[in-house]
Amino acid sequence: MINTKAAISILWTTLTCVVIFGSFILKNQVHELENELSRINKEIQSDAQNIQVLKAQWSQLNNPQRLRKLASEHIFLNNVRAEQIINYSALPFRYEKASDKNVAIAGINKKQYKQLVRAERE
Repeated sequence: MINTKAAISILWTTLTCVVIFGSFILKNQVHELENELSRINKEIQSDAQNIQVLKAQWSQLNNPQRLRKLASEHIFLNNVRAEQIINYSALPFRYEKASDKNVAIAGINKKQYKQLVRAERE
């Protein structure tokens, strides 16, 4: 039989080995986490610099003079004529009958449309 003194020595030796091995594993995990934290902080700094560059580019691209120049070069719009503007009450709705005050805009010709616009202005 193993005496109690030898059993206690084996137990303490095993326990010490387990603690040392656990500390080694914990140290390696902490080291990996510190490396990951360092990498993430570098990425955050890089992203912050990229955001500053993008903000500067955005303000340059959003310059009103530049936008006005681009609009005049690429957008060819005619001035709005009075016949194109109607009152909200003149818009046809599906639930209204054709005999109501509002006439279906799609079914009228240009002369009738002009008369409708004049009537709405008065």
